[in-house]
Amino acid sequence: MPMAPVAATIVWRIEDGDLLRTKVFRSPDLNVEVAVGDNGTAYFPGVGRIMVRGLTLDSLEALLNQRYASAVLREPAVQVTMQRDVTLYGQVKIPGVYAVDPGTTLLGLVARAGGSSSAAGAPDVSLEKADGLRYRLPGEARLGSIDLHHDDALYMAESSIIVRNTATLYAASYVVTIISTMVSLGLILSR
Repeated sequence: MPMAPVAATIVWRIEDGDLLRTKVFRSPDLNVEVAVGDNGTAYFPGVGRIMVRGLTLDSLEALLNQRYASAVLREPAVQVTMQRDVTLYGQVKIPGVYAVDPGTTLLGLVARAGGSSSAAGAPDVSLEKADGLRYRLPGEARLGSIDLHHDDALYMAESSIIVRNTATLYAASYVVTIISTMVSLGLILSR
């Protein structure tokens, strides 16, 4: 399975179902928490309904600053954050749908899901795209740097017996090496 491409920056674009939070500095009455509708729009007090589907957070902030400046505020300062529902299933203690922001790491999401339901070890998580493609994901990746949409899912596989027992296998091989060395020395000295 190929490794998923991971960008250096946030690649998420706003899509239907995302939850947006705006903070309009110096005008708290304009702050809003709104879900993006099926038509790709969201309502913002003072400026109305805006098409947001496909925009980045930076471009939405710039658009809102422009709209507020022309409609109701002088020198507005708007901050926008978002959350997206992500499905995580497989070998986690609490599989389900989790609301995450773009800065959430894969390891952070697994921790929110109660961690692995199998033995300890590095999580083996794959991204299952809606079109059937599957990619391995690095645990330290921020979810916003991965092309992850509402209809995609994250699957945590059970680690192999070798991965789960690496420390035990290493210790056992060390003991076998010591024993075989002692037996060999004993045979050499007995000649």
